[in-house]
Amino acid sequence: MGIIVRWTSIVGVGFAVAACGGRMAGPEVRPDDLPSLEAERARKPNDQQLLVRLGAGYYRAKRSAEAVAVLRAALAIQPTFPAAVFLGLAFEQTGRLDSAQAAYRSAGALARGGAEKAELEARLANLTREQLVLFAKQAVAGEARLRATPAPNTVAVLPWRYLGANQELAPLERGIAHLLVTDLALVRSLVLVERERIQAIADELALTAAQRVEAPTAARSGRLVGASRVIQGTIREDARTSQIRLDANVVNTGSGAVAGRGTAADRLAALFTMEKQLVFSLLESLGVNLSPAERQAINERPTADLQAFLAFSRGLEAEDRGDYAAAAAQFRAAAARDPNFRAASTRAANAALLARPAGRSGAALAALASRQLPGAGPSSGRAVALRNAIDVVAPSSGGQIARRTLLGPALRSRLAEALRQDDPTQIGGIGEIIIVIPRP
Repeated sequence: MGIIVRWTSIVGVGFAVAACGGRMAGPEVRPDDLPSLEAERARKPNDQQLLVRLGAGYYRAKRSAEAVAVLRAALAIQPTFPAAVFLGLAFEQTGRLDSAQAAYRSAGALARGGAEKAELEARLANLTREQLVLFAKQAVAGEARLRATPAPNTVAVLPWRYLGANQELAPLERGIAHLLVTDLALVRSLVLVERERIQAIADELALTAAQRVEAPTAARSGRLVGASRVIQGTIREDARTSQIRLDANVVNTGSGAVAGRGTAADRLAALFTMEKQLVFSLLESLGVNLSPAERQAINERPTADLQAFLAFSRGLEAEDRGDYAAAAAQFRAAAARDPNFRAASTRAANAALLARPAGRSGAALAALASRQLPGAGPSSGRAVALRNAIDVVAPSSGGQIARRTLLGPALRSRLAEALRQDDPTQIGGIGEIIIVIPRP
């Protein structure tokens, strides 16, 4: 069967092409487009644009392994945004989240505009959360196979427990834990487990507030995250004296025994001073000798505004329950009260990304990548059809001329000559093909 080229006025200038009974795909590659794309790949195995469309089709058909292989081949020929994005999406389908993150970071370097970068950041933020949940599930499922000796000098801080009547202070359970992790991470001899990782374990184990302050529970949680010691604590409010008391224990995860203690008490207004006192007390019980620089760094405060810190703590609480819109609002409120509260500004931006519904599934990112698929755009059907028509009629030079013709109307005569040289029987169709190319 020859090539059929039709002129149509239904949508302006356009045409349809059928070659050997094949069906041309549009910008969105559907599963029933795959056979023709695979046949075309057999003829042109190194066509980068074809490989990207085929990889996108495999991804949408949930043929993940094939998508990964084809998109890797496309990226080896020429790195492009759609290829990197669909590779990341395909890796996600296979559960290879680390590889997906690497692909998205590569896509970030190829992104053209702010919308693409914003969706990539949203996807990366959601993947980080998904990884934490997956880590917790795998750690608990494989608990019996954990190594007996956790990494030395690795410390985890459990969410604290508030023991008071003023529920406005309850979010300090997260806030105090955040401050402790931040300060202890400044000590070079210690390795701190991120707060979100230990929170994921607490969520997976469904720990109650009371269980979080039990030494055996702390030891188990620490072993699950590979920590040799765990810090747990309580916040007590004495209504009679209007004082707040912070009590902390250091639990050895190997023996389950309490290996150190720290305490501080004062008015609520002195909360930040109390936290610093507690940190130095805990470090002493751990046998850590601080350098002058480390001591000075620990003494610095992220904010001096108690209300800003309470809003920040509420943001952490909302974040842990998965309400990212509320978390972003609380973090923004904290940053508004204290513009120098950098942790609040950073978390506000991150929570806003996590709150984007489309970012949670990757649908918006896939849509952005689809718009850049070869042949996508207002004249996608014409572009794809023209390229394939030339490949059939003028195989010796059609591919090169097709790409150049779509970019430069001055090559109309070269197109006609190529058609005459390769298949003289198609001379009658030359005019109908080149009519879709704008005149200079």
